[in-house]
Amino acid sequence: MKGLIATILLLCLALAGAVSGAEQATNNSSGCVGCNSDSANVTENQPVTHIFIQQGTGGSFVNDGSGNYTLTMNDVIPYTMYFADRPARDVGLVPVDKFLKGFDFGVNNPPNAAIILPDENETSDMVVVELTKPQYNNTTQTVTYNAKLLKEYSFKSGWLQDHMSEVDPAIPERFGTVELVIDGCPCEQDTNGYCSTSTHCRNSCWSLKPFPYCYKCGGCCPCDHCAKSC
Repeated sequence: MKGLIATILLLCLALAGAVSGAEQATNNSSGCVGCNSDSANVTENQPVTHIFIQQGTGGSFVNDGSGNYTLTMNDVIPYTMYFADRPARDVGLVPVDKFLKGFDFGVNNPPNAAIILPDENETSDMVVVELTKPQYNNTTQTVTYNAKLLKEYSFKSGWLQDHMSEVDPAIPERFGTVELVIDGCPCEQDTNGYCSTSTHCRNSCWSLKPFPYCYKCGGCCPCDHCAKSC
């Protein structure tokens, strides 16, 4: 486990060092790479999309009898890794507890995620879910989510779109090594009148300043990609 954490840290440092001065200049004061919340053309100004990765040495995916599941990941690396889609070069680590507090897992617009089992056979290695109610036990390094299997879905991240052919209808109830890839910050209801009345919704960006969280930024987004209350 320690060796894997060290490898991830080295990868983060290498990728972070590859950011050019010009790309660094695009970062706004909020720490969101590529986001420009002051743009006049808010309908075309798109924020950078991130994916978030968590990994454990084992876990379970248990049906509660009503079609919903509890996803449990054991011996979780205590950091969530984040990547920005190209052409941005934003990459780093954030403690799991801070990520779970700052990311939006609201029931009105929960994030989509891919549960990947790299040690399983090719017919049973990846399912797509939406995630709510995360809980983290720092002592046991266990993460749990409420999860719902999805048959229809879309992802903001191009990385996940490239792997959709690997999706299976189910995964084993108990498994070994597990990787959880969570889609980027959601399109959120606009409460400040920034977007037009035809959309009511605004993109959000991932930021580490002043603490890890998703905040409204960039341009407006279609209402059907926003919270159900939109």
